[in-house]
Amino acid sequence: MSSRNLLLLLLCLLVLSACAVNANTPSPTASLPPATKTPSPTPTASPTPTPTSTCTPLPSATPVPPTPTLSLNQQREAGLYEASLHYLADTAEKADLVAREINFASGPHESADNACGPLTVAILRDGNYLPEDANPHEMWLLCPREDIPECHGLDILDQYFFPRSDYDYIRIDESIGSYDWAKNPLQPGDWLYLFVRKGISKYDGFDHMLVVTRVDERGRAYSVTNINKGEGFVIQEELLYDPRRAAVGLFSELTNDQLRKELGMTGTAGFLLIRAKASSLP
Repeated sequence: MSSRNLLLLLLCLLVLSACAVNANTPSPTASLPPATKTPSPTPTASPTPTPTSTCTPLPSATPVPPTPTLSLNQQREAGLYEASLHYLADTAEKADLVAREINFASGPHESADNACGPLTVAILRDGNYLPEDANPHEMWLLCPREDIPECHGLDILDQYFFPRSDYDYIRIDESIGSYDWAKNPLQPGDWLYLFVRKGISKYDGFDHMLVVTRVDERGRAYSVTNINKGEGFVIQEELLYDPRRAAVGLFSELTNDQLRKELGMTGTAGFLLIRAKASSLP
């Protein structure tokens, strides 16, 4: 072997020896300082925010108008009306029982067909328009006619019920059917005696007593009274007149011969109105 070839062989061996060392010996790596372990923060539960109560204003209610305060006189009128309702009776049998309850006579004489005067006393007394000791018997068969000497009704009215010092006595000769009630309206508590004029009808008539138990907001006057419209005497609230309609109401009916016929008529000879003087009102 030539010296040149020997030299080449030695170089190859050196190269192989260097590759073997690099393959088996890891290259030195720069040492990093040990990582400092930062403790993970403990998760803290975030507090759930407490809901704040927000006061939502409610819609304002529609204001209710205040209840009107009744005057003393209006209270009395309301009491009179309430008292009258106690005596309502829609059949003849019930009306006779009411008449006996009023206790104005005795036995068979106590019936609804002759209870008009005592009924007015009972209503006025219960409504505090008359004293508690007002006796309905004194009004039974009352006759205040001045054209009959035997009648002393005016004295009885003055002495037992409506003293002239406290009440006005107003005598009207005109029929209740044609009288101008719109011009001269009745008032709650007014007491009336209705006179019949004989000889103007072939049917019998009768005198009658009643009390005005209320007047409504339209000026219509009413009375709880005993009346016979064909099925016996009952006690019911009757519209006396309507100031806007002349032919409507009991006053028109009682003076109309075509309507009353055999049931009788009254008020054709006018009426006596007894009304408390303004100075005597509470």
